[in-house]
Amino acid sequence: MELSARLYNCACCYAQVYICSRCDRNNIYCTSTCSQQRRIMSRRTAGKRYQKSLRGRKMHAKRQQRYRARKKIVTHHTSPLQPPNDLLPPKPNEEIKQPMRGNIYCHFCGNPCSPFVRRGYLCHADQRASLVSSHWPQAP
Repeated sequence: MELSARLYNCACCYAQVYICSRCDRNNIYCTSTCSQQRRIMSRRTAGKRYQKSLRGRKMHAKRQQRYRARKKIVTHHTSPLQPPNDLLPPKPNEEIKQPMRGNIYCHFCGNPCSPFVRRGYLCHADQRASLVSSHWPQAP
């Protein structure tokens, strides 16, 4: 029996990904590289939000005061100069497996999947029972 697969687009790089029901844990990213990039962006925006709050500004001022009391230089070092018109080194990225024509394979484990793919998540029996019971009134 072939596994059912879900088709989704990566939330970071928008690559189309097939994932089998065994590997599917409500994934939204294609590789760990994409999830790490999004995590870094999320932490950065949370830090900016915190710095804009009153408590964040006060804590930052206290931290800088302690740092200056230790007689350290507060300013950052400059970035090293790069030669002009130099190509940037390629980023190490996990290889995205492309499915072969006609057959669908799981992006994560490589197992063949059914050609009929889902667009949504699987709803397990215990989740389905809790969803139904929450919408219907209880019997007297």
